[in-house]
Amino acid sequence: MIAGCVSNQTVQTVQVGDFDMNCAQLNMELTNLGAKFEEVKSESGATGDNVALGFFFWPGIIVNEQQAKKNQDSINARLTHLTKLYSGKCLKD
Repeated sequence: MIAGCVSNQTVQTVQVGDFDMNCAQLNMELTNLGAKFEEVKSESGATGDNVALGFFFWPGIIVNEQQAKKNQDSINARLTHLTKLYSGKCLKD
């Protein structure tokens, strides 16, 4: 049953070193976060794990969905933060 649980993949919005990153580093971090967002997004909804979990422990579906939303929200907040940094540093005239 544990295999069907969504893992905690939340990320801290602001991390040490964010303001010291150069444009290439920011771009790489944004790319990696985009891929991670898609990965955690695929864990929500009517996944095979959620359907299987529902047969044995239906409240687990609710817990899975809540964790998936926390994961997505935290990654989205970090994406927004880094995008602002990137825009300020790398898209100047």
